[in-house]
Amino acid sequence: MPHPPTGFAVAIDGPGGVGKSTNAKAVAYRLGMTYIDTGAMYRAVALYATRHGINLHDEAAIAASLPNINIFLYKQQILLNGEDITLDIRTQAISESTSIIASYIPVREKLVAEQKKLAATGEIIMDGRDIASQVLPWAQVKIYLDADIDVRAARRAADLAAKGHPADIIKIREEIITRDHRDKTRAHSPLIRTPDAIYIDTSNMTPGEVVERIVGHIQSARG
Repeated sequence: MPHPPTGFAVAIDGPGGVGKSTNAKAVAYRLGMTYIDTGAMYRAVALYATRHGINLHDEAAIAASLPNINIFLYKQQILLNGEDITLDIRTQAISESTSIIASYIPVREKLVAEQKKLAATGEIIMDGRDIASQVLPWAQVKIYLDADIDVRAARRAADLAAKGHPADIIKIREEIITRDHRDKTRAHSPLIRTPDAIYIDTSNMTPGEVVERIVGHIQSARG
């Protein structure tokens, strides 16, 4: 696959709760790159389905709704059919719904196509679960973030609590395990670490340390 004419891309993959979005945003700000939150796009589809009473377990019904869904990313905001849903998609309920619909091939095909278009616009950093393997296989820098399951559960609980949402760490841990299994075993675009991805375990690292590590790899790739 040819590189976009002016493209420089960083692909960050990994399971939930490892700090992908937090670190990707910080790196983008530090280096003046455009950050693309692919997870928010899947959350937007889940929110649309939930609001319209669509059965999340009915793949055909979800697929039929896709032409009615227009997602637009603007800086740190995400718009669904013109409405700012940046905060609405960050609840635990939407996280659980997203875990279901993200495995559907029609959903992934639609969003991956849109993500590829966004990536052709300049210097970008994109995080998700299939970025290096499916969306940006040509990315100059590929990172795979990971962390211990208990650390991830604690981070997710703290994040939800900070937003004023109930945070049952035991339930959150179970949901993360379920999501990991679903992501890694789905037939289409499973979560994998590509052979050329740099592995970073964030369990005992601060966000600042992770950012420095990623920035170092980007600067090395740029020469």
